[in-house]
Amino acid sequence: MMHQVNRQLEHCNSGQREIRLMLILSKALDRDLLLEFFSQFARFQVVEATSDLDYGLVRCQRLNPDVLLIDPKLSNDAAQRASEEVRSGHVENVIVLDDRVHEGRLAMLLDLPKVSYFTRHAGLEALCEAILQVGVTGERIFDPSITRRIHRTIRGWRLDRPHDQPSIAMLTHRELQVMQLLAQGRTVRDCAQQMNLAESTIDNHKSRLMRKLNVHKAVELTHVAIRDGLITV
Repeated sequence: MMHQVNRQLEHCNSGQREIRLMLILSKALDRDLLLEFFSQFARFQVVEATSDLDYGLVRCQRLNPDVLLIDPKLSNDAAQRASEEVRSGHVENVIVLDDRVHEGRLAMLLDLPKVSYFTRHAGLEALCEAILQVGVTGERIFDPSITRRIHRTIRGWRLDRPHDQPSIAMLTHRELQVMQLLAQGRTVRDCAQQMNLAESTIDNHKSRLMRKLNVHKAVELTHVAIRDGLITV
């Protein structure tokens, strides 16, 4: 596998500038292994590797990486906070590296500019290619297993639902936000205050999203939110 990745990088990287890469990963083993792996290639310069989200984002403000590879399990709002560093000009591109495809997590980040989504199941070679493509072109990239369900429309990026089954992909971004807060144990009043909306509006969003997902109890809603990655546990 290592020889295959080496050949792929040698083929793709000749004459190109190096990619300055920041790693913020929840598991020390992942962090250390990927740090050692990327350090073997001249094309990648790992400017920082940490498991501390707050520290890593502060370091982004000083180091200005081309690509930030971040683990969404660090925090429910890890992708959103990373995107803020993009908007502030401290990071060029973000790749959220998930264990597997979590549709809720993916749907939440589709509206975040310059934030890509990849999984460990894609493999090291595919991850290397993704980092190179994002770092060089600045274009977003998505895990190969989900790419055909993601489309860019005049209203932004959209995740198609699978077949005719109830899916979190059916929810609007606002409904996803309400679902995330409710699954965290927030009340309708809490949601209304945090989102600066009327309680009746939150109630309407709650009713619609539960109907779309065909769930009837708060515990079922929380189960779906955990399963699809809207909240971390």
